[in-house]
Amino acid sequence: MIYLSQIVNKNVYFQKKKYGKIIDASVFENHPQPSLSKVVIKIGSRKITVPPNSIEFHTRGAILKTTDFPILPYDTKDFYLNEDLLDKQVIDIDGKRLVRVNDVLLERNGEIKVIGIDIGLAGLLRRLHLGKLIKAESKILPWQMIEAFDYETGNIKIKVTQTRLNTFHPSELADILEEAGTKERLGIVESLDTEKAAEAIEEAEEHTQEAILEQLPPSFLEKVVNRMRVSEIADIFYKLNPLRLAEILKLLGGEKAATVERLVKFPQDTAGGLMILNFLSIDGNKTVKELMSELSTEEIKPEAIIITNGAERFVGVTYIKDLIDKDPLAQLKDIVSERKFTYPYVDFKKILEIFTHYNLRVLPVVDREKKPIGIITIDSILARIEEESAEYEGI
Repeated sequence: MIYLSQIVNKNVYFQKKKYGKIIDASVFENHPQPSLSKVVIKIGSRKITVPPNSIEFHTRGAILKTTDFPILPYDTKDFYLNEDLLDKQVIDIDGKRLVRVNDVLLERNGEIKVIGIDIGLAGLLRRLHLGKLIKAESKILPWQMIEAFDYETGNIKIKVTQTRLNTFHPSELADILEEAGTKERLGIVESLDTEKAAEAIEEAEEHTQEAILEQLPPSFLEKVVNRMRVSEIADIFYKLNPLRLAEILKLLGGEKAATVERLVKFPQDTAGGLMILNFLSIDGNKTVKELMSELSTEEIKPEAIIITNGAERFVGVTYIKDLIDKDPLAQLKDIVSERKFTYPYVDFKKILEIFTHYNLRVLPVVDREKKPIGIITIDSILARIEEESAEYEGI
């Protein structure tokens, strides 16, 4: 085994005379354990790239076997370990976090292959030539467990495990997005499936949401915003650049754009600002059996159902768990679990009192005609409490 730090910035010799200095090495990146493809040698003020098999590598330097080798083109599109990876942040696929690359572990077995990266203190000490004075353990991540970035464009550079990002939970991706820099963040978002990207953005902090929606290129922005919940867009609506706002409304189209504009009229500390618009309502004259039949076609089963009368006015709420032992032929209007509701301009303090006093999980929001327009969930209440706590601690 040998580390990149034991190769780069080391002299290379030919026939016992200094030939130049190794400054970098590139790899064939689309492989679980990629081989070195080029070695970059600096000779005076010029750089040449040579085949790795023309050099014998040692921990204290390198020896050039021959000067009769093909000069390979120096291509900026290649993935260079020193320039593109060392000291950069990468995604640890296994730990689902951003980590810093302190060194790169190589294996000499015929070809020189990249085995992993060292994210421990030992990697840093090794590069500072302090490894023998200060003892620390290396922390090696296997190469197939990382995603690296092109730091000029933010694009994901190592493709071999890129599809694994789509297996992350949106909240895990949100954590990574919050830690990443601007270009890396956009690279991550654009490498995800559209739906997963939208879910990850929704889970992120508001300042991260704003940054992403401000910077996404129009083609991908359209796909993402049309997958996002309008309530999430409304939450950060006025924090976005006015030109980007107009662009987003145009991309959303008439009905969805109108819904966003209607939502932003409600302050965030009111029922209208807290409510979500995705809910299931059903005519109370229908039976339990008819409801269960409709639910069988729903991909995601809601916790609660809003029951209305024939004129679409609010009657009550029933919870799926309460229907298990009910008569299949019973009409829904006769077996509602809760009849509490609120109006959009009721403030958060009052909403919190209602949730606490009646031990609610869902509270419908209705308009002047008592027609349901949204629901407030216990999750929204807890999230708001957490936000207020964070704001208080920041004072």
